[in-house]
Amino acid sequence: MKPLGIAVVGLGRIGKVHAEIIAMRLSNARLVAVADVIESLARSTGEQFKVKWYTDYDKLLRDEEVDAVFITTPTYLHKEMIVRAAEAGKHVFTEKPITVTREEAVEAVKAARKAGVKLMVGYMRRFDDAYSEAKRRIEQGAIGKPLVFVNVARDPGPPPGWAQDPKLSGGIFLDMLSHDFDMARFLISSEVKSVYVLGGAMLYEEIRQKGDLDVVTVNFEFESGAVGMLHGSRKSVFGYDLRTEVMGAEGTVYVGSHHDPNLALGTREGLTFKGVQWFWGRFYEAYVKEDQAFVDAVLGDKEPPITGVDGLRVVEIAEACWRSWREKRPVTVERTAV
Repeated sequence: MKPLGIAVVGLGRIGKVHAEIIAMRLSNARLVAVADVIESLARSTGEQFKVKWYTDYDKLLRDEEVDAVFITTPTYLHKEMIVRAAEAGKHVFTEKPITVTREEAVEAVKAARKAGVKLMVGYMRRFDDAYSEAKRRIEQGAIGKPLVFVNVARDPGPPPGWAQDPKLSGGIFLDMLSHDFDMARFLISSEVKSVYVLGGAMLYEEIRQKGDLDVVTVNFEFESGAVGMLHGSRKSVFGYDLRTEVMGAEGTVYVGSHHDPNLALGTREGLTFKGVQWFWGRFYEAYVKEDQAFVDAVLGDKEPPITGVDGLRVVEIAEACWRSWREKRPVTVERTAV
């Protein structure tokens, strides 16, 4: 089987992670090119992996060796880049979230369908061993009917400047908590019906000035009748903090911890855990499995495990959260038929 030729576009921290994985860890795939608008970064990364490098996206899309693109650029660029890649006949993996708005997400999904190319959205937690096992146990009936989804997500610090602007990133609900909304849909196997948000810009003045929030709680209801609670914060002083639980009628499944299980220090003052510093330390192997799943879907002509419609549903939840926060009331999630 001919390996899938992949180009990574956008060489920030997550773009470099994908480039490394494609170059070194995947089966039936090869990294053929990288691209970034910063020439020095594109050149150095291309030289590092011994592949072609571009600063011109359209020129990359004309490269016949490129069968698929990984879009790892800022969110506000996703829609246009997905559409152009689809029109060029390239399969698309885009980092989350799929786009900033619902209208853009619909356009991206329709462009991929019209062109007959695969479109996958990067929610890597679905491929994490612990979350995958939780899903399997729930589906086997180990906890009975799922009734309550509870999630805590705290990042060590605020995001880059552009991501603090909701007009460019979708704000905390889309830029940060979209992973958690996707996991809620994944574990409960039901769409989110309504949300009610409380929160504010309590930590960072720059975030407040840009109109984003940094501490929020989201209460929500699923179509299945289950309920959920999600807390998110842009600050965790001891490191990346992610915890999830699903309570069922016959039991509860737990994923994650507020400490690093690999290292602890015991003194007279008690037991101290270091904390997980950032998400790729926790989820690197999940990224590998996610990228391989995309390659397998393209080469096997199968629907990707996380579709453009999955990405759209998360954008719809995030937009409902913004409406709830602004209007100070519960709101219904509006879903678009595509």
